[in-house]
Amino acid sequence: MENGVVAFFAMALTALAMENALFFRVLGLNKYVLFLNSPKMGILYGGVFTFILMLSALLVSAVNFLIRDNVFLVTYFRAPAYFVCVAVVYIAVYLLTRSQLPWLFERIRHILPLSTFNTAVFGVFYVSAQNDFRIEQTMGYALGAGAGYTLAVLVLYFARKRLAISPIPRSFRGLPVQLVYIGLLSLALYGLIGQGLPT
Repeated sequence: MENGVVAFFAMALTALAMENALFFRVLGLNKYVLFLNSPKMGILYGGVFTFILMLSALLVSAVNFLIRDNVFLVTYFRAPAYFVCVAVVYIAVYLLTRSQLPWLFERIRHILPLSTFNTAVFGVFYVSAQNDFRIEQTMGYALGAGAGYTLAVLVLYFARKRLAISPIPRSFRGLPVQLVYIGLLSLALYGLIGQGLPT
């Protein structure tokens, strides 16, 4: 039990600190993430993303365990199985919040599909499968990835506010300067974790 808890937190910290959160997470992005109205909405979006990711990770861990020794299943059925796992979690959360928590459903109904069917969700699952993570490692990695995603969303929100008051040439205002900002920050994070650029 103690070993599993250590593995869980080790993977959570690894995903939070070592992933290039801005480039990998937020560029599985949509216009909702780029143009948030408040930090509270960013936290809500990240919270929904993390919740969906954690629930889906339970199902995906079971799928990884069941098919890991069968090359045919891994090759041809892993991706559809991941999609089915995420779709099942989406439907369950949608129906449960709609019937039992209508106040919450009204707040998350627009962001639920965007935070569920997201490239970052599937990226976490492929990393866990590639590294043959156990269930506690997968759950820890999912938690760290969700926290990293939320952090990236908030960084983008505050960056947009700072860039709006900066003297930027008209042709670069809005989305172009945000993408330049994301790229520069991503390169800095990439170097910070000790990765060298390909030459």
